[in-house]
Amino acid sequence: MSDDDADAAEAGGINEAVAAFLAGADDVYDEYDKGYVDADAALSVLATRIDDLRAAAAGDDPAEGDGGE
Repeated sequence: MSDDDADAAEAGGINEAVAAFLAGADDVYDEYDKGYVDADAALSVLATRIDDLRAAAAGDDPAEGDGGE
């Protein structure tokens, strides 16, 4: 794999991670707004999703962690 291919794969991975984070964050906000979860639970889920996003940005595989929920 060339450096350009590796860079493209890395960019695709972070783009997917950002898209997953944003979708997950939207879900948390929606569930909170509907009263399905309290503030502590919403913040806990968001913190886990932020950790997954940080891991993806660092090049780690967030799927190797606790799964986020």
